[in-house]
Amino acid sequence: MGGSYVSSKVINKLVQVHDRIYCCMSGSLADAQAITRAAKFQLAFHSIQMEEPPLVKAAASIMQELCYKHKEELSAGFITAGWDRKQGAQVYSVSMGGMLVSQPFTIGGSGSTYIYGYVDAKYKPGMTRDQCQTFATNALTLAMGRDNVSGGVAHLAVISEKGVEHIVIPGDKLPKFNDNEAVVNRVMNKLYPVHDKIYCALSGSAADAQTMAEIINYHLDVHSIEVGEDPLVRSAATLVKNISYKYKEEMSAHLIVGGWDRKAGGQVYATLNGILTRQPFAVGGSGSFYIYGFVDAEYKAEMTREECQEFVINSLSLAMSRDGSSGGVAYLITIDGETVEEKCILPNELPTFYDPDTIEP
Repeated sequence: MGGSYVSSKVINKLVQVHDRIYCCMSGSLADAQAITRAAKFQLAFHSIQMEEPPLVKAAASIMQELCYKHKEELSAGFITAGWDRKQGAQVYSVSMGGMLVSQPFTIGGSGSTYIYGYVDAKYKPGMTRDQCQTFATNALTLAMGRDNVSGGVAHLAVISEKGVEHIVIPGDKLPKFNDNEAVVNRVMNKLYPVHDKIYCALSGSAADAQTMAEIINYHLDVHSIEVGEDPLVRSAATLVKNISYKYKEEMSAHLIVGGWDRKAGGQVYATLNGILTRQPFAVGGSGSFYIYGFVDAEYKAEMTREECQEFVINSLSLAMSRDGSSGGVAYLITIDGETVEEKCILPNELPTFYDPDTIEP
């Protein structure tokens, strides 16, 4: 991929640089291919000199040196992984600027943003070969499901002391999941009641979002008095849509409308710049990009009340752990035909997942 031009969505981005060492490319395809060719030549020469296969870290260090030396001219990042006699299996991340980090796992490329929540939740140390393959395949599938420049073919390289197995999974054989954007206060409650059993989740400009929610609240109160009954959830969502569209050039706010009414039961609507869509679930805000893969994988139709609450809490925890603009407090509203239950979950009560800042490789 060079600039905004996508040379091929299904190109094999796994490049073998030595017998048991592979690089996964991202960024400019021309730059990435040039670096891997140079690294492959240096590793072959090094192997002849040493009369033994090179170490995985030696390959990663060569990639790092090339990326750093040409960081002003090149735009490419790499994952370098493999097996050697000294340290066994290893994974290294080499950033575009030439930073080298050893990690238990790593992800990269345009689709990676969407699956941080998924990989943080699903990675477990000591996984078996089959579990690792499932983990990688699911992560690739979820990233491709959200990223329009990632192709529909998954290339896997399983590397061990015994050798290398290259696996190609066509799009129709990939697993299926659900297919369906200034921080005032990180711990602000972004759930706003616009009527008894209708709430809005706010994101974007806090001032714009609050103003919009207050307008919706006023109109729904008037509407409820006029018709002599509680308003429908769709009516609230339609109001949000109309206001969003009318003031789309002046306002920067995105509201998710959820609630329960006598006609359609529980409902969720996503609104953005005047677009209105009903969804089985919706995510929004700055932290949402990190968890698309997780929510697509974990959402199931007809979940119980407890399963829904766990799904939401896990999603919020994973988003907050990656997003610097999301706070450490989770606010949860559970709405049904009988009650509205409000919960505030403090940081020490939130579930914990993989954290690259606290877990050593």
